[in-house]
Amino acid sequence: MSLLSSDLQDRQLFEKRFRLLAVASVIIFIVLIVRIGQWTILHNEKYSELARNNYIHPQRLEAPRGQIYSRDGKLIAVNRLTYSIWISPFRLTEYELHKTVVYLEETLSRDFSERERQALAMQPRWQWRLLARNLSLETIAPIIERQWALPGMRIISDFKRYYPEGEITSCVTGYLGRMTKTQIAQYREKGYSPDDLIGVAGIEKYYEDLLRGEPGTEVVQRDARGRYVDTLDTTSSVPGQDLYLSLDLDFQKYAYYMMEGKTGVAIAMNPNTGAILAMVSSPGYDSNDPAAPARPTRPVSYMNKAIQENYPPASTFKLVTAAAILDGGIRPNQTYACSGKYYLPNWRRPYVCELQSGHGDVNLRDALRVSCNVYFYQTVQKIGAKPLMEWSLRFGYGAATGVDLPYEVSGNLPIQQSDSILPGELLNLCIGQGVLTATPLQVLCSYCIFANEGRFVQPHFLLHHRDAENRRYDFQPKTRNATLRVEHTNIILEGLKGVVYMPGGTGFHAGFPKEWKVAGKTGTAERHGRENDAWFACYAPYDAPEIAMLVMIEEGGYGGSTSVPIAKKLMEYYFSNRKRFLE
Repeated sequence: MSLLSSDLQDRQLFEKRFRLLAVASVIIFIVLIVRIGQWTILHNEKYSELARNNYIHPQRLEAPRGQIYSRDGKLIAVNRLTYSIWISPFRLTEYELHKTVVYLEETLSRDFSERERQALAMQPRWQWRLLARNLSLETIAPIIERQWALPGMRIISDFKRYYPEGEITSCVTGYLGRMTKTQIAQYREKGYSPDDLIGVAGIEKYYEDLLRGEPGTEVVQRDARGRYVDTLDTTSSVPGQDLYLSLDLDFQKYAYYMMEGKTGVAIAMNPNTGAILAMVSSPGYDSNDPAAPARPTRPVSYMNKAIQENYPPASTFKLVTAAAILDGGIRPNQTYACSGKYYLPNWRRPYVCELQSGHGDVNLRDALRVSCNVYFYQTVQKIGAKPLMEWSLRFGYGAATGVDLPYEVSGNLPIQQSDSILPGELLNLCIGQGVLTATPLQVLCSYCIFANEGRFVQPHFLLHHRDAENRRYDFQPKTRNATLRVEHTNIILEGLKGVVYMPGGTGFHAGFPKEWKVAGKTGTAERHGRENDAWFACYAPYDAPEIAMLVMIEEGGYGGSTSVPIAKKLMEYYFSNRKRFLE
């Protein structure tokens, strides 16, 4: 009896435990069903997005950079189709990615170890790192054939900037380059990636916002090894805007060859519109290979001397001094004696003239024609420094011209010290020496102001730009007026004409044809410890100006013997092609 009772109790206990276990199992099953329902119904979008992010990622589509055209419709900055290789460590071991990189290193004969290290350090890991760019189809052909066996790599089409004329247009176009660490942080806010190239100099830099397009997006699907599977969606990129410049390419080439082997600047512009037709800064650099080292036969300079370097303008500045002394009451026909030297009271050192033997008695017209320093020494003292500084401002000295190129400097005009300028300093200033400095473009603009009877027009290269939908936007130069009295400008003009066409004129021996009607002024700038710089600024025709030019040769000696002949050649080119320029 006792044995039966014991078996019954054990059985009842087993059944009780079994029922408890069954109830617990049902409860756990119900909880699992509820949770699965929450995952699949309530949080479906959240977890689907997480799943997609493991295999589906947006990729950036590069936007073609806007192209740059000369005024005659020729391309001077163009995009060439190239290819770039990118790598990503997404869902790969370091060994798998390394195998891919090793094959690329062997095929391209390059070392990518640093970029491989950077790629492995990226977070999140699905991002892509640029490995190589500007590759030709011929170069990447063997890589394309093995793309299936190279996990973590993709090839995309890209654009390489190419400058058909290279150094000839380099000081205008500039070039592209990589961003510095500081620039990466600045440009990231504008949507740039760290591997983007940006304008470093010239038009490329100044109009970066117009030239750069808007990148697009391509949503692609990849397999577990990061290899391309399919394109799911595409948002097209928007090309940058095309720029059309005033630069005349044939004129630019001619000016470049005229300046070859020299150090200096040549500029030609329309004084009425401010449109620059040619600008050469010699020596220059090759925009297609700006890092190319200099050679004895090929010096390199990245500075655009036309706008980035300050020079004493020498006697070209006498245009300003003449306007100032006439306004100050100096009678134009009154003569002053020039013996070749001038002494300040109680001063032993003489201030010398261009002609050491002296010019004799000269009036204002004569003084401009023969570039007599002594005449201006005597007359400027009668008006003082302040009026001279004020007239310098009217003619654009001491302020940047506003040309559409980066890094322009404004020269040095001691306007703030005009009340404390010493007599000796004033004599140097009135002939464009001493602390007074200017860029060649500033000097040329002063002659354009004179030619326009006091009207300043902002010098510029951009004529218009067109967006991706071919809408045109014209450039509107800024203008301002500096009042010039007609009777004074007529007197000064007689002197500038005499420089070119009268015997004794410092530009007379060049033999400018009279029908060109050229007016101008030479200059010979003294530079401490080196030979003189040679200047010549001019415009034509003097009764209806349409072209203004400046030539400055560093260490060229006398303006009349060095710069004037070059300017004559440039003027000859202009008048030989005048119809084209006036269209």
